[in-house]
Amino acid sequence: MERVEETLRRAIADVLLIGGLRDPRLQGVTFSVTGVKVDSDLTLARVFVDILSEGADVAAVLAGLRAAGAAVRHELRDKVQMRRIPNLRFERDESIERGLKIEQLLAKIKTDDADRGGGGQGGPA
Repeated sequence: MERVEETLRRAIADVLLIGGLRDPRLQGVTFSVTGVKVDSDLTLARVFVDILSEGADVAAVLAGLRAAGAAVRHELRDKVQMRRIPNLRFERDESIERGLKIEQLLAKIKTDDADRGGGGQGGPA
């Protein structure tokens, strides 16, 4: 299943990059396909995208991708050797943003700890 998901991720990324989607909601917006999760019966693929453009209207970009889903799926038929191409559901991947926030919090804790003179080791938990 992991191989199918990775194959779909690469093919979808290629279609979106080269496909020339004409939806105005997607014009000038940079995004990356970060992952694909396919259900067990291969009828639905959740496509996770990270929207890289600062200030982009996330809801509009996702709406544009969802509107283009059928066209992307059609293009996949020529690129992927699968008996059935699953329906595509585009979702925002928030894991990168969440990871950055966690890193910032950890850095702040470390800085605060250093400012108080604590070494962070051997103290009470």
